[in-house]
Amino acid sequence: MESIARLAHAGTLLIVNAMLAAFSSAFFFSLYFTYPRVKKLLSVRLWGFSYAAFAVGFGILILPAFHVSFPTLGIVGNLSIDTGVAIGLVAVVTYLNLGKRYLWVLFPALVLAAIETGIVLREGENFRWMVIIGGVLTGMVTVVTGIAFWRCTDEAKRSVARLIAAFHFLWALMLLVRATWWAFHPLASPNQDPTSTFGLLSRMLLTWVIAPGVLWILTRRLDAEMIRYASHDPLTGVFNRRVIWEQGERRVAQLGEGEGDLAVIMIDVDNFKSINDRWGHDGGDHVLVAIADTLRKHVRHNDILARVGGEEFMVLIHHAAAVQDIAERMRRAVEQESIVMPSGDRSSCTVSIGIFVASTSSANKSWKGIVVAADEALYAAKRGGRNRVVLSSNTTSFMSVTVND
Repeated sequence: MESIARLAHAGTLLIVNAMLAAFSSAFFFSLYFTYPRVKKLLSVRLWGFSYAAFAVGFGILILPAFHVSFPTLGIVGNLSIDTGVAIGLVAVVTYLNLGKRYLWVLFPALVLAAIETGIVLREGENFRWMVIIGGVLTGMVTVVTGIAFWRCTDEAKRSVARLIAAFHFLWALMLLVRATWWAFHPLASPNQDPTSTFGLLSRMLLTWVIAPGVLWILTRRLDAEMIRYASHDPLTGVFNRRVIWEQGERRVAQLGEGEGDLAVIMIDVDNFKSINDRWGHDGGDHVLVAIADTLRKHVRHNDILARVGGEEFMVLIHHAAAVQDIAERMRRAVEQESIVMPSGDRSSCTVSIGIFVASTSSANKSWKGIVVAADEALYAAKRGGRNRVVLSSNTTSFMSVTVND
């Protein structure tokens, strides 16, 4: 029992909390500086600063045990911990993209911190008032932080986010219980406080939960980003060549089993080199993003749009009905689009489109052959004057279905 009592002693718990906070701060900063993708997340750096403030605050409160003291030691330590709580809230709001509506609590927290500091500067450190005001301040911000975690909208992260939220509520409850106890015991001394141990224990548990919990949430996010990078073009956000190739080969296999028809639409930006020459490569990238956004609006739900080359896009049409109308709408939409460049100037461009339709009766039933046929139709459109749609038949002949004079 004596060993348990020593472990649960407030001084021991202060040391443990300071060490855990320092370790957590180092953990978040190492994540931030080690992994390039994590480095994009401001929230990770904020969590590092939050736990650094906790470590400093708990460390300052330990100093009297080492015969180090100064008149405002208690208020400095408490305000450092309060700062850590506030930064932690900003980190959560930033990471979960919750907007500024959760940050309102920082204003009353700042007012309470100013009142607490004013009392200390005027009357000296009054342990009772510091516990009451500091407990309400920290508890209030902690509750809002817990609510922010609880309202995580990502289903994959929600269970862990709510576990973290529950421990925030636990610590806030302990802080408010402690503030209430001191409010009703004005003559008590710090040695008579039965609530400090529970408050420090709940804070210790919260630190233990947050670091691995946030790591798990970050891992889920990074996994999702890796999956997206593996399947999507990083510039335009549409699917990449690998995805449309896999889907195309699968659809061709179904075609061989007598299931319907398909079409491949090849799209190439006309005179793209002159666009790069005029606007630079950044301007060219901006044009590609704008074109991809325009094309995406005309792709049906079950069809696939992908970027397969520098300025070349491909659409896999699972059922070829109305494919010519789809291609023509795409061509016309790009032609009519007025693209606002980063400089504020406007630009426009056109695309040439080649189509190949394959069915169960087609002689050409290999995916590679279908793509080659669509590519040949595309280059027929280029040779025919650009800004047009050319449909390839099942033979080697081509039919221009759109001519823009």
